[in-house]
Amino acid sequence: KALNLIHYLLLENSSDCNIVKELGIHRLLMHHASSEDADVREAALRGLLELARDTKDSSDASSEDNEKMKQLLEERINGISSMSAEDLGAVREERLLVDSLWSTCFDEPSSLREKGLLVLPGEDAPPPDVA
Repeated sequence: KALNLIHYLLLENSSDCNIVKELGIHRLLMHHASSEDADVREAALRGLLELARDTKDSSDASSEDNEKMKQLLEERINGISSMSAEDLGAVREERLLVDSLWSTCFDEPSSLREKGLLVLPGEDAPPPDVA
């Protein structure tokens, strides 16, 4: 619930992004984005996406943070790539969040697109990414 509250605050007021970064909460979000619990991962990824969008606008990301983000997202992509078809269906939101985060942070599509794991057969295509 706390992760969802952080996401809501970041969504409603982008000036809160600086406070979150100054308090080091972005590091907690990165830690929780690797959680075993899918709901915790999704909530953390949503918060990280809002921070990434704000950071992209202000060019305020350190190379260390970028490297940690890249490592985190590569780990999530590898985890998603090794899932069964049934599990992939259950983590649809996470797949979209990981792809959006990758695109926002690195200005290129994630390998989930290349592997055909972003939109599975029978799923609606995601809305275009306008970030």
